[in-house]
Amino acid sequence: MATRHLAVQILSGTQYLVHPQVVGTLIEQVASSDITPILVLGDDILRGSEDELGNLLKHFKEIDDVYEEEFSHTLVVHPSSIDADTGASASLNRPPGCSTLYNARASSNESRLPPGPYFLRGSSIHQAWRLYTDELDAFTFGVIPDDVFEPKRFQPLTIGSPDGLAKMIAVPSRLYHKVSPEKPFAGARTGLKDIFSIEGVKTTMMSRSYTELFGPDTKNAEYVNKLLSLGVVIVGKTKMTQFASSDEPTDQWIDFHCPVNPRGDQYQSPSGSSSGAAAALAGYQWLDQSIGGDSAGSIRAPATCNGLFSLRPSFGSTSMEGIVVNSQLFDVVGLFSRSLDNLYDMTSKTMNLPAAPVKFPTRIIYPLDFFPHSNAEHQRMVDEFIGVLESFLGTKREEFSIAKRWSQCPPEAAQGKSLKDFLPKSAFWAMCRDYYQGFDEFRSKYRDAYKKEPYVGPVVQYRWGVGKSVTEEDYRTYTNELEIFRTWFNENVFSANPETLSGAIMVMPYGSANPKYRDKPNEPPSYAHTIGEKFISPILQMPQLVLPFGQMPYQSRVSGRLEHRPIASTIVGAKDKPSPFPDLMLIALARAAFKEKSWPTQILTGRYMYPLGNNSRNVASL
Repeated sequence: MATRHLAVQILSGTQYLVHPQVVGTLIEQVASSDITPILVLGDDILRGSEDELGNLLKHFKEIDDVYEEEFSHTLVVHPSSIDADTGASASLNRPPGCSTLYNARASSNESRLPPGPYFLRGSSIHQAWRLYTDELDAFTFGVIPDDVFEPKRFQPLTIGSPDGLAKMIAVPSRLYHKVSPEKPFAGARTGLKDIFSIEGVKTTMMSRSYTELFGPDTKNAEYVNKLLSLGVVIVGKTKMTQFASSDEPTDQWIDFHCPVNPRGDQYQSPSGSSSGAAAALAGYQWLDQSIGGDSAGSIRAPATCNGLFSLRPSFGSTSMEGIVVNSQLFDVVGLFSRSLDNLYDMTSKTMNLPAAPVKFPTRIIYPLDFFPHSNAEHQRMVDEFIGVLESFLGTKREEFSIAKRWSQCPPEAAQGKSLKDFLPKSAFWAMCRDYYQGFDEFRSKYRDAYKKEPYVGPVVQYRWGVGKSVTEEDYRTYTNELEIFRTWFNENVFSANPETLSGAIMVMPYGSANPKYRDKPNEPPSYAHTIGEKFISPILQMPQLVLPFGQMPYQSRVSGRLEHRPIASTIVGAKDKPSPFPDLMLIALARAAFKEKSWPTQILTGRYMYPLGNNSRNVASL
């Protein structure tokens, strides 16, 4: 389907998109083709009292960022039923300032238009979508659906900001959507990482070569279809590192520019690879949720840097069909949220997971392989975080060394090797082989089409180089070593539990307390250790929940003032086939523990993750 012409209107200094789809028509014939803002209300609403109408319009203004008073100057009455009398409009109440009144036709297809702001073009009614400037450069592009009632195919939004310096993202009125059991996310504005296939628009992989070679996707990813069936409004594809690698700004972002981290001085790295998804949700109040993917930190790292709750779910918890993956061994869909309640709902309704159990684990494993932090203030914050978990669960942390436990009871297959010596390359080298072979078709087609090699940045070059060197025999060895470690861990550290789903939770670090300025040159790419914060949950196939809880002060060399960097820790739960996955248990536990200590479970957008407080975490209590 060809891209349709998009009309833009400005009301009270705010830009609006007139969605091209006709969603209703007037009974009256309007000769002018001028675009007019209108307010659609049911005749039953207008037959109430003036106070009721005034309160309703006040409510619209409070909950909807699309509605403005100027829409109410022209009123379109929608019949409450097909048989309703539309000829008695003189007896209806009108909003203050309303000078024109029309009547909409009753429709058997959509029994009635939802009350709210629209635009009139001739006798045709169109939805009003507000245009927001992507000032953080977080989106690859915005999208709008061809059909607002049954979204399936989309088109890219090609409208620029008034000053021509940024993209615009369109969002529909919140009044068009009503949450129901069938559509629990009706109207939830959502950004998707640019690895998800969306019918009608391109997947870019943040590569000019990839974008040059491939056209728009012809169908949606299975997970995208699930989101749409639940009522989600997809507003755009968010930026990421090239081919979802671990690029850091700015010298490793070559084909596209890195999004802006809204926290602190706005010159800190947003990390990656789901950089744009995290930056957008941390910076834009008008965005409700964002979704990315995780191989070896692509959700968890941006969550800590941008200060968001996030979940790397259990491996295999949802379909990956229609999603570009780096590794068949590790890749999962990942979720970002500013609210633990929302994160729980997103996880429970979009993943194939059991409900959270009534009971929680009573063991907290504190792995000495990763703790304590070298920064003493950072460690004090983590100790306070663990104390909240201890208080809630009525237990104390168990200091535990995975490497020491391995030395005490190693698996026979280890042949006496230490844990470090048994797994020197397993995770990273296996992932790189998947990564290299996964883009064989792309490289081959590009060479055939353009008679040259596609450009890839330094991190991708390094990882593809490693992957190319891994033989089939090497790969089998590495994956077998990972399976041995996974089995050993479940038998000797902690495993699933029928009552709590996980026999324990393990606290894991993620992220640094130190500033990471985006203008600082990066070290050359290197490999990641198997037993490290990036790979523990992927190789164990366990869920990992990122929980931001503190704000570390630093004197910014950019802003010249005191800024604050998000501080987070994570908890991991067991995954032991065929037992149910413990993802929802982790979120429910964290939410209950935080609330018991009056720690916030909702995150702000902008410079600060939480309101500043005069305590060790620099976070105000509820």
